[in-house]
Amino acid sequence: MENPVPPEIESTLSRLSAYRSVRGVMILSRDPSGIVQSSGTVFEGDSGRRYAGAVESVVAATAAAVGNVEEGDELRLMRIRTKRHELIITPGKEAKGRS
Repeated sequence: MENPVPPEIESTLSRLSAYRSVRGVMILSRDPSGIVQSSGTVFEGDSGRRYAGAVESVVAATAAAVGNVEEGDELRLMRIRTKRHELIITPGKEAKGRS
């Protein structure tokens, strides 16, 4: 949790966290350090590190698949629903598929 979060992102995170159904919010970096900021008990300790690792793997694989299907396309948003959780992932500018 080393990188400072810009105020506009901090504001968005506060609004998201205020929703009753939101159990946590996490910002990840592409560095090996992983978690920039998180909130909510669902992301505390080892659980947060496991989520971060899983999200990183899914985003990398999906971005590569998107790039293989149509060159120049890029991943913008992912929504994953499980039996217990829903994850909404917005990977950022570096999530371009590689052919």
